[in-house]
Amino acid sequence: MSIGEDIKNAIVGTAEGAGEVGAALVESVGSVATAALHGVGAVTQEAINVPTELVKSSIQALGEVGSTGAESIQRVVSGIVGAVAKSTVDTEKGVGVVAKTTVETVAETGGNIGQAAVSAVRGSIEGVARVGGDTGKVTEAAVVGALDGAKNVSTEAVDTVATALSDTVDGAKEVVGRVLGR
Repeated sequence: MSIGEDIKNAIVGTAEGAGEVGAALVESVGSVATAALHGVGAVTQEAINVPTELVKSSIQALGEVGSTGAESIQRVVSGIVGAVAKSTVDTEKGVGVVAKTTVETVAETGGNIGQAAVSAVRGSIEGVARVGGDTGKVTEAAVVGALDGAKNVSTEAVDTVATALSDTVDGAKEVVGRVLGR
C-alpha cells in the first residue's frame, strides 16, 4: 500500500469507528505519518514528498467522509506536523511544506483557502507543541508556507490568506507584513 492509501484508510477508518472525525484523528494520522517518515533524511527530496503526499491524501480522505471543515483539517495537520517534529526531517521545512500543500490542495478542491491557511498554521502549532518543539519558529514557517501556497494559486488567494492569518493567528500579522512587504 502507498502512503496515500495508508492515510486515507486511517482517516476513513477513524471516521467510521468514531462516527465522526474527532480527536482520534490526530492519533490515527500521526501514527501513519510517523511510519511514513521513519528513516526519511532531514533535507532530502523525500522530506518534501512524504509530507506533501500525506496532506493531499488526508484532505481527499476528509472529503470522502464529508468532513472538510477547519477543525478536521487542523487535526490532520496537527497529526502530520507532530510526526514531522519527531522525525529526522527538518521541522521548519516540513511545516512549511505541510502549510503550503494544505492551501494548494484546498484551493484545488474549491474550498475556503483562508480557513485552510488558518487551520494549517494552528494545526502546525498544536502538532509541535504536543511534542515539545519551538512554536514560535513553527508559526513563522507555517505562515510563510501558507503564503507560498497562496502565491501558487492566485494574487487574490494571497490577499485572502494574508488577511485570514493576520486577523486570527497570534504573531502572523508581523510575518505576513515582513514576507509581503506590507
